[in-house]
Amino acid sequence: MIDLANDNQKEKRMEIMRKALKEKAPQTYTGLEESGGLEKFLEAHDTEMMKSFQAARDKAWEETLASFLDFFDPNYDETSSPM
Repeated sequence: MIDLANDNQKEKRMEIMRKALKEKAPQTYTGLEESGGLEKFLEAHDTEMMKSFQAARDKAWEETLASFLDFFDPNYDETSSPM
């Protein structure tokens, strides 16, 4: 499986976005292509998509750490601790 989040997969992401835009919003695609703004649009969209992905990844990692590092001793009574 290809990890599309890797920097070296940017061209693949751009191609996927290009295809999706052409299929789902053909008028927008044509307008951007005719105006010469398609590549700029795709670059900006990729940047925002990767920022969103990184934020989601960071949040998932924080939640994973919180879940798996939540150790405790079931018989430990904090009220009797000298600290």
